[in-house]
Amino acid sequence: MKEKNNSQNKIWKYAIIFLTVGFLMSVAFNAYLFWGKQNNIEAGIGKINDKYNLLNPARKFIKQENLIINFQPLRDELNEIGKNKNISIYFEYLPTAANISINKDGEFWPASLLKVPVAMAAVKKIENGIWKWKNELVIMTSDKNERFGELYKQPIGTRLAIEELIKLALTESDNTANFILVRNLEPSEFQDIYDHLGLTEFISNEGKISAKKYSVMFRALYNASYLSEENSQKLLFLMTETKFKEYIGAGLPPDIKFSHKIGIGDDKGVFLDSGIIYLPERPYLLTIMINTKDTAFAQKQMQKISEKVYNYIVNYKD
Repeated sequence: MKEKNNSQNKIWKYAIIFLTVGFLMSVAFNAYLFWGKQNNIEAGIGKINDKYNLLNPARKFIKQENLIINFQPLRDELNEIGKNKNISIYFEYLPTAANISINKDGEFWPASLLKVPVAMAAVKKIENGIWKWKNELVIMTSDKNERFGELYKQPIGTRLAIEELIKLALTESDNTANFILVRNLEPSEFQDIYDHLGLTEFISNEGKISAKKYSVMFRALYNASYLSEENSQKLLFLMTETKFKEYIGAGLPPDIKFSHKIGIGDDKGVFLDSGIIYLPERPYLLTIMINTKDTAFAQKQMQKISEKVYNYIVNYKD
């Protein structure tokens, strides 16, 4: 009888422990829900009561003095240059997206500027897992072009990694490297870029482009809106390594980072330069296109425009 009572006592003891633990867990869980709900309510109230909740949140990361929107004096200066209808300019101040278009409807033969979307299409193919950076492509007779670069000197059948071809196309504007990439890409892969960036008429029926439309390419890289952050950074970095400094770059201090692509078609009378000038805390995008067969004139005008833009931004005070 005694053993039976002990057994019943143990059962009741365990039952009481079980009920107590269950009760405490229930209390803790409900407290968690209550306080979580309270925190969410308080957070919501905080948002509602934020007196700046209608302003651009990016202002918290950019100093007020760098949020420049007044470019009218610069616009007036560039308009003077733009009286020459053979010169087209697009400027965009990246922190605020304020911009200036001079002769915005002017269209120009794109020359080597198209090497940027070629590189972007190749990198997208890598991101999609179809290619790898170290995959090799072969030089064929139809790829060789001696106007820009030295790759054409290599024998037919030479194999180069895709990464090296992109580098040569962007830093040395190597035509042979570019043609190898183009031959191995599909038209739909270029169209994907244009569609994504809203550039359904990127190239006109005459095969020409405008300064404003082309600038979207660099904006897309800057915002990493088409390629990944890593790959957008990689292409922009490669284009800081270009050896062509005599156009927009001639109007910049040598310590200012400049990621850009030039296009030269002296036989067609075009000189083009487009890219991002990384002025500390005040980066901007500048594209200049000039129709002329006078190389010295093109270089002088680009340097002049570049200097005007740089000096305005670096010296601007509200």
